Amino acid sequence: MKDIKTLHNEAMDLALQGDIADKADPKGEQSLSLYTEAFEKEREAALLADFMQNPEPGLSILYRSAASLAIQCGRYRDAEQLIAKALSGSPTNEIARELRELLQEIYAQSGSDDEVVMYRLEVPDRERSRFESILSQLGIAASSIRRVIGHVALL
Repeated sequence: MKDIKTLHNEAMDLALQGDIADKADPKGEQSLSLYTEAFEKEREAALLADFMQNPEPGLSILYRSAASLAIQCGRYRDAEQLIAKALSGSPTNEIARELRELLQEIYAQSGSDDEVVMYRLEVPDRERSRFESILSQLGIAASSIRRVIGHVALL
């Protein structure tokens, strides 16, 4: 089994090759193939880091990188799942902001941004457990609303 650093380095090398191929032939098959291979390696590195309980901010950075590569491949659902995984951890405020921006990019590029209502809530740590309890209680109502108005993302 490869280690996290090796997988990450291989992914970055492939992404660089993808950038070079993309300049020669924008959105060509070769660049897509290289980006896809880079994405798969970076996702593997992130999942391995998560499994090995690597600390923040390194873990969120790997997830963010894998999500960015997924977007370049047009694999929006994969990117969305990786972002959700990263945000469910403890990313720094800056990385969390970047992850949310990637999420907005996904919705814009996938053409589903008209269906998405995004809210950004700042909840003080002292209120977090109360807020989570309220969200839990509203879970059923939120799913009913989602069917009516489309996708709802709480960030």
